[in-house]
Amino acid sequence: MLHFVYFCDFMQHQIILTGPESSGKTTLCQGLSSHYNCAWVPEYARQYLAERQGVYAYADLVKISLGQSEIQASFEALSKELLILDTGQEVLYIWSMHKYGKVDARIESRLKMQNNSFHLLCKPDLEWVPDPLRENENDRDILFHQYEALLQKFNLPYGIIEGEGQQRLEAAIDKIEAYRV
Repeated sequence: MLHFVYFCDFMQHQIILTGPESSGKTTLCQGLSSHYNCAWVPEYARQYLAERQGVYAYADLVKISLGQSEIQASFEALSKELLILDTGQEVLYIWSMHKYGKVDARIESRLKMQNNSFHLLCKPDLEWVPDPLRENENDRDILFHQYEALLQKFNLPYGIIEGEGQQRLEAAIDKIEAYRV
């Protein structure tokens, strides 16, 4: 399902890659950045968690949310047209609900502000790649459906991306081009 929202000429186009762990978001960001010759915003949570050897608590999710917003803002200042994001606030929302059963209002507020961004929801149809910062190898399909339900709940425009390699990249480009029309 593809939800359309039309961009105004003055608005920066933001594409947010989202979905469960190990669903190809970073690889897709790199491919889209290369294709569109634009910047991409890395996932702040990876840096934050790496500095803490993967140890975190509920309160850290708000800090990660703020850090993601700050790094995004710094890239927005440098980008005029298109900006690719390796995650959005919906990741923190799902993460918080899945792990703690609750979400801080600041994360939800930041999520609602993403309504002018187009989300590419990555299906977990790729092989799991182990990583010391990843936690949910066996929950990826469940989480995928939670992501889709959340995008629908907040009426955030999105397209689902599946397939491997070049096919996945081309599907993402097709969704972006349809959205930008």
